[in-house]
Amino acid sequence: MHRTLKAETSKPPAATAAEQQRRFDVFRHHFNQERPHEALDQAPPAKLWQSPSRALPSHLHDPWYDAYHEVRRVRSSGEIKWRGELVFVGEALAGELVGLAERDTGGHILRFCDRDLGVIDRDHRFLRFAPPRARFRVQQKTAATAKQ
Repeated sequence: MHRTLKAETSKPPAATAAEQQRRFDVFRHHFNQERPHEALDQAPPAKLWQSPSRALPSHLHDPWYDAYHEVRRVRSSGEIKWRGELVFVGEALAGELVGLAERDTGGHILRFCDRDLGVIDRDHRFLRFAPPRARFRVQQKTAATAKQ
């Protein structure tokens, strides 16, 4: 699909953004309304699509944090104001409320809803919690297997 999209809409590219968008719109209409799809028994997707029976809520409520958290709203730049300084926590959180809970060892854990995202240390640096690397997990399993 992507190869076809590129060939039909951007070779050569349009002279203006509006013209490029028109090309994309024409392609999308053809792809969804007219073109048969093998996986759909040669029917176009529009023939089989049904609107969802369950509507999404019109508004999501802000997350709630208990009294042990200081709450900040993330700016459009991905920063929060923390102890008189701007600390970058991530653009994906722009507009969202985050909670900060003090740790016994110093610093504050930054949470979004029930997820711990990282720590703001004493120097006002945000240190993300990173998921374990696949290679590291494999090494751990190998070491654990060798001990048995």
